[in-house]
Formats: sequence, structure tokens, C-alpha cells
Amino acid sequence: MEDLLNIIANVGFPIAVSLFLLVRVESKVTCLTEAINSLREAILLMPSQDAVRSLSAARTTAREA
Repeated sequence: MEDLLNIIANVGFPIAVSLFLLVRVESKVTCLTEAINSLREAILLMPSQDAVRSLSAARTTAREA
């Protein structure tokens, strides 16, 4: 009986923490996926000339930072 409690204490806690973190991370991944999809749609709807200007401005800003 003591061995069983010891096994549960050693294995049960890491499993519980893993499941908790998995649930938390899953919701964040879902939010990130939605954000990426909306960004993709915004980029596709931009006129091509504006997209080139925006991309070069973003690269310049990234280099300065």
C-alpha cells in the first residue's frame, strides 16, 4: 500500500502538471493560429505596391531595433 502511494506521488503529480500545461498552451496556440490567419488575409488584401513599401519599412525598422 505504501508503495502504491509512493508511485502515485512520484508519477501522478508530473502527469497532472503536464495535463494542466497542455490545456493552457492549447488555448494560446489557438489564439496564435487565428492571429496568423487574420494577418495572412490582411496581407493578401493589400495592394501589391503598398505591400512592398510596408515590407521594406518593416525591415528597416527591424534592423534599427
